[in-house]
Amino acid sequence: MKKVFSLVILFFAFLICGFAFQEVLDNQKVCFDKKTDRYTPYSEGCYTLVKKTNSGSGNYSEYYDENNNLFYMPSSSYEFFAGEKFIGFNNDELKFYEIKGKNSRLLSKGEVKNIFPDYEIILISEFDRNKKYKLKNSLFKSKKVLILNDTNRTFHKFFVYPESSRNSLEKGLKEGMIKSLITVYGKKNVRLKHFGGDEFEVVVQ
Repeated sequence: MKKVFSLVILFFAFLICGFAFQEVLDNQKVCFDKKTDRYTPYSEGCYTLVKKTNSGSGNYSEYYDENNNLFYMPSSSYEFFAGEKFIGFNNDELKFYEIKGKNSRLLSKGEVKNIFPDYEIILISEFDRNKKYKLKNSLFKSKKVLILNDTNRTFHKFFVYPESSRNSLEKGLKEGMIKSLITVYGKKNVRLKHFGGDEFEVVVQ
């Protein structure tokens, strides 16, 4: 009965919020189902994997079994559950992946939009030759924006400016771990700046 009640709560949370997010941080456990190749939040008695972050691997995530053997190293540095899907985000690429078994599948713009329905998604390819993107917003309103990379460019040393535009994010996700999730306030431009000069700018009109 308790399990049925929990499922009902999760269903209504899905209707209200889109997804119930649950992040996986360093040294946290997850469950893995060998029959379905699916990851689930940790519970006792399951086949357990532990996340570890190795600075020597470029801060990419690594998942180890109970014998401390490397099980899988996904194409991401930050992972979270979005409903039943296990999602990884690569902060160097600004790309999202679905992780299933020992495979990471790149998510399309539409699939990312399904995870973050309240965000306006801007593709890197949509910036003009001067690396600017024109965004419409009212003077006294805020707008959630997600910058998604659909090119081969990397963003390892980029940061969001001003820092006040960096989202506190949705419940269940940690602030700053997905750096391309930003909030535009009024007519204030937001820049994705590279240490040393290069930058992309969202120009608010």
